[in-house]
Amino acid sequence: MPVGSLMTEVILAIVSMVVASTIATVYISNMSQAADLQKLQLAKIKEETEYNCRIVFAYSSRSSNTIRLWVKNNGAKQISPQLVKHSEILLISSNNVKYLLYGDYTPSWTYNLPNDIDGDNKWDPSETLEVTIKLDETIIEGDYTIKLILFNGRTCEYTFSV
Repeated sequence: MPVGSLMTEVILAIVSMVVASTIATVYISNMSQAADLQKLQLAKIKEETEYNCRIVFAYSSRSSNTIRLWVKNNGAKQISPQLVKHSEILLISSNNVKYLLYGDYTPSWTYNLPNDIDGDNKWDPSETLEVTIKLDETIIEGDYTIKLILFNGRTCEYTFSV
C-alpha cells in the first residue's frame, strides 16, 4: 500500500474524529441549555402555584369613592405583610384605568385580615384578605374589572357592576 494513500486515510480519519467531536460538543451544549431552560420553567410554575390568589367578591355603591374586595389566598404558601404591600391593583372601566399602590393616601388601597386563623398577621393559604380601595373621585354607574397583581406577577381579576 503506497504511503500517500495511507497518509490520506489517516488525515481523513483525524478530520472525521474532529467533526464528530465538534458535533457531539454542540449537541451536548444544546441539551444542557434545554435542561437549564426546563429547570427555569419548572421553578416559575412552582412559584405560581406557591403564591396565588382569587378575588371572591367586590362591591361599591354608586357615588361612593370606596371599593371593597375580598381576596382568597389559594396558593400553597403564606404571604408576609411586606409582600402583600408590594402588590398592585388595576381598576379598569370602559373609559379609564387606575393604577393603585398600597398606602394611606388617595388614591391607594389598604387591607386587613378579618379571619387571621393563627394570628400571625400573615396571609396564609385559605385566609381571606379584605382590601379597601380609596379613590380620588366617585364611582359612576358601569362595569369595572379589578386586577390584583401579586408581588411575583401572578394576577387575579374580578368583574363587577355598579
